[in-house]
Amino acid sequence: MRLSRLLSHDRIVLDVEAADRDAVLRRIAALLGGRDHAESELFDALRRRELGSSTALGDAVAIPHTRVDPLDKPRAAFVATRRGVDFDAPDGAPVDLFFALLVPAHATSEHLAILAEIAECFGDAAMRDLLRGARTPERVIAILSDSLTGAAA
Repeated sequence: MRLSRLLSHDRIVLDVEAADRDAVLRRIAALLGGRDHAESELFDALRRRELGSSTALGDAVAIPHTRVDPLDKPRAAFVATRRGVDFDAPDGAPVDLFFALLVPAHATSEHLAILAEIAECFGDAAMRDLLRGARTPERVIAILSDSLTGAAA
């Protein structure tokens, strides 16, 4: 699945001022919430997941994610913070790039496939640099679209 297809322009925010992990998770919950899931419900689910084990990968990247019902298809958000925040990363570095994911509770294999794709994409230092330099949601989507085709962004 193309990461760019999971995102919509209104679920991408750049240059966010966030003091801590909870502030980032609240912003993500606000982006992913809707008629089917209240922001507070999503914040609680994301926070519980982080307290169990951090979704930070290292290299200033995290993939906050959780499964929810009812949800008909995966939903994603992208947040880039102005300064990194402590996210209990394995390398100890603050995190400034967040690709958040909600998946239907029953979609186990799809969930794992999307997480693997995100990890591969964000494992590339050049990709992370491009995303940090993005100034518009359109640019983020273009970078993520190009990442899987091998095109130069």
